[in-house]
Amino acid sequence: MLALGEERVSELIRTLGLYRTKAKNLIALSRILVERYGGAVPRDRQALESLPGVGRKTANVVLNVAFGEPTIAVDTHIFRLANRTGLAPGKTPFEVERGLERITPARYKGHAHHWLILHGRYVCTARRPLCAACILADLCRYEEKTLAAAEPPQRGLKARSGSRR
Repeated sequence: MLALGEERVSELIRTLGLYRTKAKNLIALSRILVERYGGAVPRDRQALESLPGVGRKTANVVLNVAFGEPTIAVDTHIFRLANRTGLAPGKTPFEVERGLERITPARYKGHAHHWLILHGRYVCTARRPLCAACILADLCRYEEKTLAAAEPPQRGLKARSGSRR
């Protein structure tokens, strides 16, 4: 990464938002990894969070994916999902993380944040959640569930202009 340099890294990640800042951080953290850690990624949260551009969420992802630690990384999807459903409400991602850690059985913590991210990204979406397709709809505390979720599916019938054919 260091050999590529900031300019080349910028070119490679140009499609990402804030790519210039990310490239700068990638070069800086790569330098620190080489100088302080012999090129290895540390397994310690505090050490990870001390790296440029690495916050709690990223540290949790690294600890979970790279080292198999049972962490829950709270991104925007999980934050929304946890608050909307009442699963683990909180005012901050850290509060949501703590709530999810309390209620998630140990055997699921290795994969829980991946499942929650996918659910938040594709089912419990920001603008129009797909409550009718949600496997958690009966447990969910979201007051504005879509009408379709409250009605059983009509097999073989299609709604057309307010009438059924």
